[in-house]
Amino acid sequence: MTDVTKVGLFGIDCSLVDRAGTYARWAAEFSGEHGVPLGWLRETDPAYSSRRVAFFELLKDTFNVPGPVHELHAQYRRRMPQLIQPDSQVCSALEALRVAGWQLGVVTNGMAGNQAAKPRRAVLYGLVDTVVACESAGVRKPDPRIFHLALSALGAAPSPRVVMVGDSLATDVGGALAARSSAV
Repeated sequence: MTDVTKVGLFGIDCSLVDRAGTYARWAAEFSGEHGVPLGWLRETDPAYSSRRVAFFELLKDTFNVPGPVHELHAQYRRRMPQLIQPDSQVCSALEALRVAGWQLGVVTNGMAGNQAAKPRRAVLYGLVDTVVACESAGVRKPDPRIFHLALSALGAAPSPRVVMVGDSLATDVGGALAARSSAV
């Protein structure tokens, strides 16, 4: 019997959600509220996009922003999903995949609560079957186990009919290829 299962796995930030636009909206708000130069926030972001606590430590040290680092980070985590703007083209593409019989999932290195709020805000929850975040999975991309967890949630197994879409060759594509060639 031939396996006709088609599975699409996606990263969330920069793949299904416009992280750059969302961050720009947050940075404009934060700059206006705290007087931190908007240019500095934009220039510093790429080096700290996966190290937010260090980013807020640097922010406090450089601009003496009031409040503890952990609270600044928590506010950022709460606000970012709220600033996401749904993209009708992304929704239409996922709807077309669903109509064509694809099972869809999200595999993300973000924190569970934050990453769960993003698809909800982007109007993607009805379009994906599972969201697997590293915080709840206990492993991060590119570890093949996180991909196996997503496939298991979809009732699928690694195969040539599984596609991973993401913004990182190393973590998204490399991890998916490792998952395809490894057994759990």
